[in-house]
Formats: sequence, structure tokens, C-alpha cells
Amino acid sequence: MKILILGYSSIFKKRILNFLIKKNIKFCIASKSSVQKEKKAFDWYRNYNEALNHSNANLVYISLPNSLHYYWAKKALNKNYHVIVDKPICNNYSEAKNLIKIAKRKKKLLAEATFFNYHKQFDQALKSLNGTKNIKLINTNFIIPMPKKNSFRMSKKLSGGCLMDMSPYAAATARLLGLGKLIKMHTSINKNKQGLITSFKVLCKFQKNYYFGYFCFGGEYKNNMILFSKNKHIELNNIFSPPSNKNLKILTKQNNSLYVSKIRKSDVFENFFKQVKYYYNKKKFNFYYKTILEDAKFREKLIK
Repeated sequence: MKILILGYSSIFKKRILNFLIKKNIKFCIASKSSVQKEKKAFDWYRNYNEALNHSNANLVYISLPNSLHYYWAKKALNKNYHVIVDKPICNNYSEAKNLIKIAKRKKKLLAEATFFNYHKQFDQALKSLNGTKNIKLINTNFIIPMPKKNSFRMSKKLSGGCLMDMSPYAAATARLLGLGKLIKMHTSINKNKQGLITSFKVLCKFQKNYYFGYFCFGGEYKNNMILFSKNKHIELNNIFSPPSNKNLKILTKQNNSLYVSKIRKSDVFENFFKQVKYYYNKKKFNFYYKTILEDAKFREKLIK
């Protein structure tokens, strides 16, 4: 397999580059903004169209500002590439449906790179609770310091803002852990003077449990998930961006006692990509189509 990377982003360099090098996966990069060439890249392009026309890759990974995801995912699919896109895969449900339509017609894999649940801590927490069926309440918090003014996250033009950046985490949490049909959703959104969304809260009532999430730009860093069952609760830290080079801890409180479980380090992108490669080889893509549509529909409800 050979991969074409559209965009030499900090996310790519932090999460994906070392994995590709470690696994000896051939990759090439197309970047308009970066002057420095990555020495390990098979080829380097300064033009995205040129890269799509000449890279001879099997799969395109799109790591561009949010506003460009849909346009270049659509182009890559129409050029007969399999495609993975940084979250969010697109701006709305209509765009998601259109991408799926093209992917099905072209018989190509299309996946969104929201992969926090591929870390060992997530599996261990569910195992400790004997599966999702016993979860009564899910509480998540993801708060980061205010991004720099020149960051794409602070640009309305580039589809920045807290809702676009973090709502894929809320959508995936609801899909993975919400039990039964979504009955009600309440949302609260805050904007800055420029009209950019800087925080949002969501409360969901499902048939058999509840989900509350708080996501924010501008505050002391916090990144956790607490799962409540009838007689215990489990806290996972660094849930949405788990480091690949550090061991983590799961905190379990039961019968007024606190237990600490160590979770060995795990490369969450490597685990995600292993599954992608499995479905790629089997030519079975419906799993990704379904999750994209479910999450896009949830995210659209957040805005309405």
C-alpha cells in the first residue's frame, strides 16, 4: 500500500508520520504551505491536483483545514482513491451523504479519522463494566487552552470553532455508548465577538441511558470520560487524544473504594489503521459508511 497525504499538518506529524515510518509504509506528501520536505517521503508535491494525478498511491489521507475536507475528499474519490479524512469529514449531513454516494459508486473505502475508541483503555473500561449494556450515564469533558489567533481552529472561513473541531468526539461517544434510540437532545452554544463557537454543551436522553458532554476552547486542559453504572463509575483520562508513548491509568470507584488500573501504552492510530487495512483488503466498506452518516446526522442536530 502507498499513501498520499494531502496537507503536512501538525496532526499528521504528531499522530501519523512516525507510524508510517515505523511500519515502512510508502507515502508521499502534497503541501502548499510547508517549505521543508520530509526526507522519508517517497515523493513531494506542491500542488494537490498534481499529486492526485501522478502519485500512483492507493489511499489518500486528507489532513487539511476543515473547510477543505469535503472538496478534496470528493476529488480523491472521483480519481478512484480510497480516502481517510481528518475529523470532521465534512461540514454537514448533506455533504456526508454525497461523499458516501460517490464512494459506493466507485467501490472505495471512505473513513473519518475519529479513533479515540481504538485505545486499550476504552476496551478495558467496557470490559470492567461487562459491556455497554450497564452504562447509565456518560460524562465527557474536553477543554483546551484558547488556540492561537492564526490557527485554522479560530477561522470561520476555514470552518473552525469548537463545534466543528470537537463535535466528532461527541457524535462518536453517543454512537458507541448511547443505548437505544435518541429521545431528546438539548444543546447550549457560546460564541465569541466574531461569531465563532468557542464552547458547547450537549445533553442526550437515550432509551436506556444519558450522555452529557462539555467541549470548550479557552480553559485549563481537561480531557476525560466518566462512565457510570449502577454500582461503580470509571474515569478515563486523555480519552480523546491518548498519547502513543505513555502508559495511562483508569480510575474505578466502587463501594467507597478507589482502584487504579494501569493501561500499557498503545498507538491509537496504529490500531485504527489496522482495522482500516483489514476492511480495505476485504473490500468491505459499509461499516465506515454507516458510522459517517450516523455521526454527521448527530452533529447536524447539535447545530439546530
